[in-house]
Amino acid sequence: MKHISPALLPSTLALLGVVVCCALLWNQTVRFKRSVEKLAEDVRVSLIDLNGKVVYDSAGKDLPNHAGRAEFEAVIADGQPRSIVRESETLHISMFYFARRIGDYVLRIAVPYQAVTDAKADAVHGLFAAVGTGSLIAAALFFFTRRYERRLLRLSSERDLQDRIMEEMRKLERFRSNFISNVTHEIRTPVTGILGATEMLADDTEPLDGNDRAELRNVLTSHSSRLVALVDDILALARLEKAEAEHDASFAPCDVADIVQTAVNLTRPAAQNADIALSFVHKAHDTSPIVRPCDARLIESAVTNLIQNALRHSGSKDVEVCVERTPSGKAAISVNDHGIGIPEECQPRLFERFYRIDTDRSRSLGGTGLGLAIVKHIAQLHGGEVMVSSKPGEGAKFTLVV
Repeated sequence: MKHISPALLPSTLALLGVVVCCALLWNQTVRFKRSVEKLAEDVRVSLIDLNGKVVYDSAGKDLPNHAGRAEFEAVIADGQPRSIVRESETLHISMFYFARRIGDYVLRIAVPYQAVTDAKADAVHGLFAAVGTGSLIAAALFFFTRRYERRLLRLSSERDLQDRIMEEMRKLERFRSNFISNVTHEIRTPVTGILGATEMLADDTEPLDGNDRAELRNVLTSHSSRLVALVDDILALARLEKAEAEHDASFAPCDVADIVQTAVNLTRPAAQNADIALSFVHKAHDTSPIVRPCDARLIESAVTNLIQNALRHSGSKDVEVCVERTPSGKAAISVNDHGIGIPEECQPRLFERFYRIDTDRSRSLGGTGLGLAIVKHIAQLHGGEVMVSSKPGEGAKFTLVV
């Protein structure tokens, strides 16, 4: 009987693990796809004008006027998103309604509890399969990484080369560990909250009073918004990296001051709610506008992220946004605060994904931890850069040059 060579045994085990992982992933993917397809069939989306008339309904039915329905009236009253649990007037089953005003319309989403429960079950099963799969793949990758490391050490005859290789591997390991830890935490927290609230709302054994339902609806809304924001930021980063790699960017001449003024106007309500004075200064050396080829939407997003970062984390009672022309003709956009400042040792890492100076405080204040990373990639896409200068106790200045 032939035996497997000891040198080939680890490779054979790793290959077998990868095959098993692929089979598990394929099985869970098919099951989850079916569950999501069913959920997509059950989810109902309606677009309603301010008079209650249905402009669009995904079910394609001619529905009556919606002016008398609770979620519609609540959104019209104060413009705030609402989550309401009630029996459907057309389907006569318990539904979770989410309504949000968008301009002159109200977007309403209706989800049956059973569809959510089925999707949740498949998602949990898929999560366990993914954890098992990831463990096997991580073990295989760890084995090959260690083997490659030993080979490099044997081939390297210079001590300084060995030290550099080891340091780079440590950096990659720290980055991998931090990235996995942060992504897991950022996604797990809202998903756990959503699943817990959904299970309590779907549990018929213990009836909930109005206060309990209101609290659970608030949990669903807040965690859903947090998850959507995280997904949006991750997708934004992916699009920016793809555009950078493929040099796929379409720019047009834009007045940078107008873009910054729009970003300031969008963030002014948040500043007022936080009792922070937000001002805009155009430091032009001449009367001509600062016109630069750029993507106005992306520049507005970058400036908005910088302002929101100052409003949330600086602790300053006043934030100043400035625009000026650099000697080379580029536009320099700076966001200045007079808050707690940033330690010097933390500044080089500020634009890393999910990096936070004070993890607990940053998460409690909101944000996904991706805002400054998005700003960095927008600057690079425009052939510019983003910088920070700060001293503890003297505030901070973020400068975007495009």
